[in-house]
Amino acid sequence: MKSTIINKSIFILALGAITFFSSCKPTVPFTNAVKTKYSLDDDKLKKMQFYISSDITLQRGEQGSNSQELDADGKLVISTSASLDNISVDGKTPGVCVKVLSGNKLAISFFESDDQYLVFGDPNNRGRYSLMGAEWNNGKGKINFGGKVYYIMPGGAGAYLKFEMKKVKDYKTTSKKAKGRTVN
Repeated sequence: MKSTIINKSIFILALGAITFFSSCKPTVPFTNAVKTKYSLDDDKLKKMQFYISSDITLQRGEQGSNSQELDADGKLVISTSASLDNISVDGKTPGVCVKVLSGNKLAISFFESDDQYLVFGDPNNRGRYSLMGAEWNNGKGKINFGGKVYYIMPGGAGAYLKFEMKKVKDYKTTSKKAKGRTVN
């Protein structure tokens, strides 16, 4: 009885492990070497599924208006308004290439609109396509996102593009079995 329970437990555990590991899709960094090796032109790049390697947060702040008035009790009320926009992109979020830019750069959108994209590139051909910013200061990058200026918060500077690669090997095998031969 105990061996049956143990065998069932091992079977369920093995089935769970197989399911878990088969659902994990390996991703690799996107590089100029990959682009060249597989002859990835603009059309192919726009059909590829890309992923972001790590979390990034974009932040934009605007100071609103200041006003002064007296309330019913005769107190001076000074109001200041401001807004802060945060946009987050979690690591492993899928994205698509909406533009191929000069200088080994790609515009990748993780959003519904093609106008909202992040630029990744490797202009110096050093390796993977990393998140690009116009200016970097203390780990914060300045970018144009959707027609507005945003700042990439610290931690996002290390984000880069990844993609899934599936290798298929086509081997043809033929088999023959000798029937044997006798003397005539």
